[in-house]
Parts: sequence; C-alpha cells; structure tokens
Amino acid sequence: MHTQLSERNLAEVRRSAEEARKLVVEPIDRAQVERYVNPLSDAPYPLEYAFHLLGEVKGKTVLDFGCGSGENILPLAERGAHVIGLDVSPELVELARQRLDGAGLQADLRVGSAYATGLPDESVDAIFCISLIHHLDISQVGPEMLRVLAKGGKVILKEPIRFSATYARFRNLLPAQDDISEYEHPLTSVEFAHICAPFEPERLRYFRLPFVPLLQRLGARGWPWRIDRWLIRHCPMVNRYATSVVLCLQKTS
Repeated sequence: MHTQLSERNLAEVRRSAEEARKLVVEPIDRAQVERYVNPLSDAPYPLEYAFHLLGEVKGKTVLDFGCGSGENILPLAERGAHVIGLDVSPELVELARQRLDGAGLQADLRVGSAYATGLPDESVDAIFCISLIHHLDISQVGPEMLRVLAKGGKVILKEPIRFSATYARFRNLLPAQDDISEYEHPLTSVEFAHICAPFEPERLRYFRLPFVPLLQRLGARGWPWRIDRWLIRHCPMVNRYATSVVLCLQKTS
C-alpha cells in the first residue's frame, strides 16, 4: 500500500507510526467518555462542543475521519452510532481496535486514505473530522468528503487555525512540536474558506486564545478555558487570535 502513496501521505504515515509507538492504550476512563456523550452547547472546550454539534446519531452512520487510536470512537459508539473509523496508519488503527475491545464496543475500522476512502457515494450521515484537514491536501480531501456524505448530512470540523498574520509570524519563531510532518500547518483563512465553500457553515465558534496553552504549560487546568470562552463571547475582536475553530458544515444538495 505504501508504494502507492504520495510523499505527503508517506510523511503522514511515518508521523502516525511514531505517534502510535509512543501511545499506550490505557484502561477506559468512564468520566472522560461521559464528557462527550451528552455535552453542553456552551461547553468551553472545543472537542466537547464538536460532540454537541453532532446531535442525535443513534442508528446513523458516522465516519470518524482520521480516527487515530480511537479515542473519539468510544463516545460515538456509546451514543448509538454505526461508526466507521478510517485512518491512513495501520498502527493507529490497531490501537483503536484494542481500545474498542477493552470497552466492549464495536465499529468498522479501516486503513485507508482520506483522498480515496473506498466508501460508496452518499453513504454516511455525518463526518466527524477532528484535527485532520491541516495534515492534508484540501483540494483532494474536500471532494471526497462531499462525495461520501449523504444529502442533508453534516461534517463536524475542528481544526487549528492561524488567521492573524501577526500571531502567525510570532508563532513561527517558536520551536516546532515533536511528531509533526513538514506538510502540516494550522489553516489560514484562505484554506479554511476553501474547505467550507461546498457546504453551508453553521454554528461556528472560536477557541483557544494564545494564553491558554501558555497557562496549561504552567500547570493551569480548567479556568483558562472558561476565561477564553468569556473573552471570545464578549469581545469578538479577539477572534482573529483564536487558534482553534469548531463548526458544522451542512451538505444541502
């Protein structure tokens, strides 16, 4: 399979293999799973808000696009969805399988490319797409999402962003994180508009002003996110400095 992949995909496979090598599938933390089974609409955390946007998925087919080691599959399955977990990394998919087995849950796990999923046209009701697009070629992945999504279906998108040119220049001066490929980067405003263009965007929220990760590195928990939520809600001008976005993309035709 790897011989058929582009250099960009190969870089992602190598990165994912390294990520999988460092991961250990821990015993199921019920409190963590429950956070995403019925999250609040005003949740201060981006992943909780993404799960909220999914709405009722019982009996529906949900594609966990770039499922990684399967953390998000557990609450999706517990909410009654028929989950398809797809990832380009065999190592991460194997960890997802172990995670599901440990929880006594089932899902359809597949190793495959986000550009050619192998799924039938209009075969999924929702795509849960968490921090994946910034790894990929948007011109290829966008049409594939549109193809497999049923009419009236939705994509729940959570992505890192850098809409502020000033902040982007400052951030580029900092050391790169470990386990990233040379191709991945937070989405620019142009790239974000490109991935949204074929859909009807709804219920967009910004998250994670730059002080949040700085305080987290100092050991702060919880309260930086609540301050982040208050500032973004009451001072819209700070949205340009947000580093994460979550929204629903509706397929209308």
